[in-house]
Amino acid sequence: MRIIKHFLLSLIALLLLPCCDDTEYEYASLRAYFHFSPVTAAPKTLYPALTSPGQWCSVSVSATSFIFKAMDGQTDTYPINAVDQYHSRIWVSGLLIGTPSVLPVGSTDFAPICYDLVCPNCRENDAVTRALRLGEAGTDYAECTRCQRRYGLNEQGMVTAGAVEHERNIPLYRYRCSYANNTFVVQN
Repeated sequence: MRIIKHFLLSLIALLLLPCCDDTEYEYASLRAYFHFSPVTAAPKTLYPALTSPGQWCSVSVSATSFIFKAMDGQTDTYPINAVDQYHSRIWVSGLLIGTPSVLPVGSTDFAPICYDLVCPNCRENDAVTRALRLGEAGTDYAECTRCQRRYGLNEQGMVTAGAVEHERNIPLYRYRCSYANNTFVVQN
């Protein structure tokens, strides 16, 4: 009886142990929403980022248009129309959209990925919403000009250079996204 009691207590302790650690989730808990159609209206930036592994682009907005910028410096702008006004945009500092050139762990296809364009470390540590700078053409990183951290876009947004010792190095905020029927949607 005593052995069974110790066994059950040990089993309960083992089952409770995983819920005590600091779990990192794949997707951010922040709200995000973006709807864009037709994707082919951004032929130099967004369309290749969604269909070609290793291609990335940023999305920002001005008073009258969406601004898409690719890593090779090409830019597409698209005027904001009444339908776009109806679909409100929610993000912290813009979006970083692309298809990694290396399959993510546990994935079997090259599906598009969407991150927020904000540096999560500057936002969390110093309440600064600084937008990241995309690397040059042919690279796979985004960099913060303020804290000098470099985030690997093929490494699930993890800090790959400039990590600060004794400080939590937060990966990029990832959002749920989908691309089908010439429409791209971010909904988190």
